[in-house]
Amino acid sequence: MSIEDVRSYRDQGLLQRPRRQRSRTDDFAFQAEHLERLQFIKRALEHGLTVTDIARIVDPAALVTCGDVYAVTAQRLEQVRRAGGGDTPVAVALAKLLDVCRRVGSRQDCQILGMLANSDPSSSGFDCF
Repeated sequence: MSIEDVRSYRDQGLLQRPRRQRSRTDDFAFQAEHLERLQFIKRALEHGLTVTDIARIVDPAALVTCGDVYAVTAQRLEQVRRAGGGDTPVAVALAKLLDVCRRVGSRQDCQILGMLANSDPSSSGFDCF
């Protein structure tokens, strides 16, 4: 991921602004939560979600339930299939995300978000690829 990508994600609201370092007056730094969000964005893109989809998913005010996250993912899969990509790796990855989702509960219970947030899919019991 390039510096331009990080800046773009920050400017689009996908990534929180870096925080000022305590001991330095003019220095800003990314923290662990920034790295986690960047890893989430990278995995979401790898699974075929668009930046717009990710923006909707990471906005807790926009999507408040697991069903909401499922709907965004299902809509993206439908778009991929309509574009003739029904058997592409992107369609397969999106379908796998949908397969793990129970569509009930809050964002905190959402297995799609859990799968995208988890750096080791095998540790959560999911097999991404």
